[in-house]
Amino acid sequence: RVEDLSLYREHLLKGYAPATAAKKLTALRRFLTFTYMGGATRINSEALRFFAKSPKVGQDPSYNVLTEEELGRMLAAARSKSMRDYVLLAVLAGAGLREAEVVGLKIGDFREAQEGQVLLRVLGKGQKTRAVPISPELWHLVQRYVLLSERSLTSHADARKPLFVSREGGGDKPLTTRSVRYIVKKYANTAGITKAISPHSVRHTVGTNMAVNEAPLLVIQQFLGHSDPKTTMRYIRRGEELASKAHTY
Repeated sequence: RVEDLSLYREHLLKGYAPATAAKKLTALRRFLTFTYMGGATRINSEALRFFAKSPKVGQDPSYNVLTEEELGRMLAAARSKSMRDYVLLAVLAGAGLREAEVVGLKIGDFREAQEGQVLLRVLGKGQKTRAVPISPELWHLVQRYVLLSERSLTSHADARKPLFVSREGGGDKPLTTRSVRYIVKKYANTAGITKAISPHSVRHTVGTNMAVNEAPLLVIQQFLGHSDPKTTMRYIRRGEELASKAHTY
């Protein structure tokens, strides 16, 4: 009955985020359209569109991609204001980290491997660790930042301290994820970027750029710490879209 559809929609809107409710209603409409065409149900497509209408979903800032020029403007804005914020943005952009991962970094999480390669130990979702290779330029920047903050990369005591500390708490209190979100939005605004930007936007930019440069799916998956390759496929599809647009123009 259409009344049941309306009640179910109301239930979804009360208990779920608009994006989740929209996905569930879309799946329901497709199923009921299929059963109507087969004669199993009597609710036509017009009634479905009205009584099982998906709510409006705002643009998720995490899926906005920054251009190279926009990211450069953000980094330049941070560099002129705060060394900590500048290095934070550089690490987000260079290692494709989640906001929770970047606040969890310790000074001792960097390790020099063979042939001068530097690996960053990252504690990701589900307490899973991964080793993320970082560029020599980013490593030199991190070294300079640590030294300027009067800490040592060789001290056992400093190795356990947060890489990015709050300005409160005597220098041992890590930044919060809320602070990271504020920092990203602050420098996006300073750089004149009008689209909604979040820390995950930077991560999404990294994954998309890897896909545009034809990095294999497994490489992107391991770099970003995805447990499910389906998550990584979003970057592959986005990369294909951007490449297609570039060829069109």
